Amino acid sequence: MIFECHGHIMLDGVSYNEAVMRHQNGVDEVFVRKNLQINADHGITFFRDGGDKYGATVFARQVAAEYGIDYRTPTFLIHKKGYYGSMFGRAYEDLAGYRRLVGEAKALGADFIKLAASGMIDFEKKGRITGHAMPDDELREIINIAHGEGFSTMVHVNGAENIRRAAEAGADSIEHGFFMDLDALEVIKQTGAVWVPTGVAAGNLLGKEMFDGILISRIIKEQRAMLKTAAKMGIPIACGSDVGAAYVLPGEGTLNELAVLESLSIDPEPGNKKIEEVFKRKC
Repeated sequence: MIFECHGHIMLDGVSYNEAVMRHQNGVDEVFVRKNLQINADHGITFFRDGGDKYGATVFARQVAAEYGIDYRTPTFLIHKKGYYGSMFGRAYEDLAGYRRLVGEAKALGADFIKLAASGMIDFEKKGRITGHAMPDDELREIINIAHGEGFSTMVHVNGAENIRRAAEAGADSIEHGFFMDLDALEVIKQTGAVWVPTGVAAGNLLGKEMFDGILISRIIKEQRAMLKTAAKMGIPIACGSDVGAAYVLPGEGTLNELAVLESLSIDPEPGNKKIEEVFKRKC
C-alpha cells in the first residue's frame, strides 16, 4: 500500500497557471479522473490532498473510490488575509470569518482543516521564508476552533521557529517543515504531530536553470539530516511529496519521495498509518 500524504489533485507538476485555467470555470472532471488513474496505476491507494479553491478536490473525493483510492481532503486551505495561502485557499479577516470558512469546509465534506502558518521557501536566499508568519495567539485559537469542530489540522509551515510554534499550538501534522531544528523536533516529539516533509518538492528542482542549485542542495542536505534525527527520536514521518507542484509529477513524485525516505533508512509506515487514522472525518 503506497501513501501520498500531501498532494494536489488539481495540478499536473508542470504549470500552476495552466491548472488554474483548467479548473477556474468549473472543475475539469476528465483531468481529475485522469490524475486519479495515474495514481492508481502507480499503486497509490491513499491520497491526502492539500485542497484547492476551485472544487477539484471535492469532485475527487466523490469519485476516488472508483479508482481504489482512499482520498482525504480539507476541500480548501484556510489562510489569513494578506498571508500565504491564496494559491489553494480562501482568506479570513477575523475569527468570525474563520469560523464561517470552517463551517463551509464542513458542509463540503471536509475530512480535516488545512491551515497556513507561514510562507514558502525563498529559493533565492538560504533560510528565508516568504510572507508573514501567523501570530502565536491567533494560530493557537484557529487550531483550537478546528479541533472543537471535530477536525484535525494539517499545517503548512516552514522555518524552525514557525514550526515550533505550530506544534505548540496543536498542529496535528507539520507540512514541509523546511529549516527544521532540534528545538522544533523536541516539541513535535512531545506533541505527537506527524512530519510530512515533501522533500522532493525541493529536490526535484535540482538541475533546473531557474533555481540556484547550490542553495537547493544545501536545503536538501539540511532537511535530510533533520529527518534522520527525527526518525531516531521516534517522530512519525509520513510519505508526502507535494505531488503536482513544480516538477513533482503525479504518481512518479510520490515514488520519488518514498525512495528518498528509504534511502535515509526511514520507514514511513508509522507516519502514514497515523495520518490515515488522525485525518479521517470525525464530524
